[in-house]
Amino acid sequence: MTNPDTFDDLPIKARASLQKLSDLVVGTRPIDTKSWRFFTNGLSEQTAIINEVSQWASKGYIYLYIIELVAQPYNISDLKEAFSEAKNTKRNDRAYARLNSDNISVCLYVGSSRGLPGRLKQHLGYGHKDTFALQLAHWASTFDLELEIQCAKYQLGQSAAVYQILEDILWEQMSPMFGRKGMK
Repeated sequence: MTNPDTFDDLPIKARASLQKLSDLVVGTRPIDTKSWRFFTNGLSEQTAIINEVSQWASKGYIYLYIIELVAQPYNISDLKEAFSEAKNTKRNDRAYARLNSDNISVCLYVGSSRGLPGRLKQHLGYGHKDTFALQLAHWASTFDLELEIQCAKYQLGQSAAVYQILEDILWEQMSPMFGRKGMK
């Protein structure tokens, strides 16, 4: 049985743990950043962007990324409706990311990956069908949306908690329409 005193110093221990994490996060900076733009109406021809990302993103790093709409006229309700229909009907037997119905944002997704080209391929809709991703080719290809993926490259070597808190703060800042915050 747990001793009731076990919980008395829990806030002090939590504070010390958070302070240690805070100290690690302060010195963590990306070693490079890059962005690419592409259109959803030509997703079947998007091998070029995957090749470009592959040339920039090498193994041995972790990447934080944002996928967002580039300024143009669009209707968020139409996008959410198209996505919801694809997700609810399990169109093409794909695993779709979570829809954050309360988030109205130009940001579609915030994520991290050690294999960025493969993760982008999944978001485009050409990865394994059981991987939760945007699956853009399966619902957004009829829209003429210009999207941008912005990436930051980080050197490995920090605790996984450091990269996770950076991703979580980015998620809170951007309020993406799709995906979820926190550990997968």
